[in-house]
Amino acid sequence: MAFEVLLGAVIASFWVGALPFGYWTARLRGVDIRTVGSGNIGATNVFRVLGAKLGLMVLLLDALKGFLPTLIALRAGADDLSAVLVGVAAILGHTFSPLVGFKGGKGIATGLGALLAAAPWTIAVAFPLWLLAFLLTRWVSLGSVLAAASVPITAYFAGASLPAVGVLTAASALVIGKHRSNLWRILHGLEPKLQLRNSRPNLEQECLRLAQQATERMVLEGARIEPDLRHLPSLLREPGSVFVALYQGEQLRGLMGSLHPQQPTRAHEIVYHATRAALLDPYHPPIDSSELPTLRYVVYLVESYEPLRSLQQVDPRCDGLLVEWRDRCSVLAPPAPNRTPEDQIHDAFRQVGAPREEHPTVYRVRLNRLG
Repeated sequence: MAFEVLLGAVIASFWVGALPFGYWTARLRGVDIRTVGSGNIGATNVFRVLGAKLGLMVLLLDALKGFLPTLIALRAGADDLSAVLVGVAAILGHTFSPLVGFKGGKGIATGLGALLAAAPWTIAVAFPLWLLAFLLTRWVSLGSVLAAASVPITAYFAGASLPAVGVLTAASALVIGKHRSNLWRILHGLEPKLQLRNSRPNLEQECLRLAQQATERMVLEGARIEPDLRHLPSLLREPGSVFVALYQGEQLRGLMGSLHPQQPTRAHEIVYHATRAALLDPYHPPIDSSELPTLRYVVYLVESYEPLRSLQQVDPRCDGLLVEWRDRCSVLAPPAPNRTPEDQIHDAFRQVGAPREEHPTVYRVRLNRLG
């Protein structure tokens, strides 16, 4: 294949790979896939957020982005190196798509399509390896990394030219590098597992999942997630106040919330206050990424509140005490079944620095604890 023809094929393949089918598919459903789930525009995140049918459709479309340009190049007389270069160009377009700010997917589906056309024998090893890892762990990312690592090794032993093996090695390294955050989460026990059944989690599971995902995305990537309201219990789709607490063992590491809703729904409130509890609690240092595997999450849904007239009003099993003083940030002493109301109010006064003789405002807050 002449150099000019190869160059044109590589450029065209890059732009075919850049077509963000996952982003467009989610947009047609009113969802910005970059703000929900993992934030990735690939088929796995679409599967998690929008369901199996759309996830499989995006998988097929992303695979075609790699398959068709590579197949056309082969039909035009490309050797194995030229075909691999065309396929890798599609992977680069997918992972660094100019159409979505150079933040695309991770290249697995597009790479699969390119390999089916250019080096189908590598799939005979990579796919069973991916499937075995997924079935054993339910981690798509782990299977993808192992499959990517196997490709240049299989190509070498199958007799591919050394330049082609070199390009495949670089492409595999790129794909594995795009999974570095997944590998970090796997090592720390934070990587979500893909569930094949489309079951609706209960209220507690959804609250804790939102708090955890919001905290991890903000600490690791500095980004806020957008809850997908269509897949949440009705209580989280309605306005309401919440508090979110982060614990290490029994030690409180962050607690933020409000008596009055500040976001459109309780789901948005959980995301908002979880990120603030992790980074902006004035009484605790910000959460470091190394602490994420050790955190325990508790979400409190505010059911009612009233000014405290007597400690006899307080039930430590479900009531928190909130202190306001001199327009300073409210401090919530959360429910503590093993402590007395006197202990709760003492902790709240101590944290806010309010002397009792100045009579700060104290509220009894009835909370539904989840977690």
